[in-house]
Amino acid sequence: MGCRVPLWPCVLLHTWLSVAGYQASLGFGTYQNGPWVTSSYAWMNFTIVAFSAWTVGQRNIKENCLILIISLFLGVIFDIVFLALYEKGFDCINNDVACGRGWSEFLWSFIMAVLNTMCKIMTLIITICEYLERCGNDPGTGKPTVTVA
Repeated sequence: MGCRVPLWPCVLLHTWLSVAGYQASLGFGTYQNGPWVTSSYAWMNFTIVAFSAWTVGQRNIKENCLILIISLFLGVIFDIVFLALYEKGFDCINNDVACGRGWSEFLWSFIMAVLNTMCKIMTLIITICEYLERCGNDPGTGKPTVTVA
């Protein structure tokens, strides 16, 4: 049984959501306290996009699937931490987030970052399926064999 969902649409969606989730921190928004997330958030997401493109481009290598699985798993955990730490609340008057155009850009970026996290979970499941198709066994359950000559 092979993987019925190709990986490349997830990569395109993840690329777009990574850019949209970080766009308010690129200087397009007007905030009182600066960008809403750190640049490490963007580095993490664009590194995962690069691993994803490598996995789609090199179908004959199984290790890039394993690297992508590990990076997506860590990315989901770090996304939850980033969104929990840097979410300023949805009350733009009582929090230090500018209302108006800056507020709508913050809200847009925050929603895209949440969608990006959900896309990472979906991509993780598809990548595990892709890994099983390339390797033929479950990751970590292969029986080690020792041969004596």
